Amino acid sequence: MHVQLAPGYYLVSYSVSALFNVPSYMQITPYYNGQSHIETGVYFATRANGSSACGSAHFILYAPAATPFTLTYSGPIDARDGTVTLTFLKLRRPL
Repeated sequence: MHVQLAPGYYLVSYSVSALFNVPSYMQITPYYNGQSHIETGVYFATRANGSSACGSAHFILYAPAATPFTLTYSGPIDARDGTVTLTFLKLRRPL
């Protein structure tokens, strides 16, 4: 998924959840302003078969110029029954 953001300040909120058939992990990393931002990412590891993994993050994003925003999944196996909720709220703040 790719969202093009206009210049400005944004409150970004996202949550993710998924199921794993075997023990695994997921790392969700936002990418914007030309780089990955692991500091606002979500990591979750499971230990049992059929476990769910979930997490959320909320942060202020400053886009000095138009920028694409993506969330990237990293993990050793595919998850199933995954959901993502992503919200952008543009803040009334001068650049």
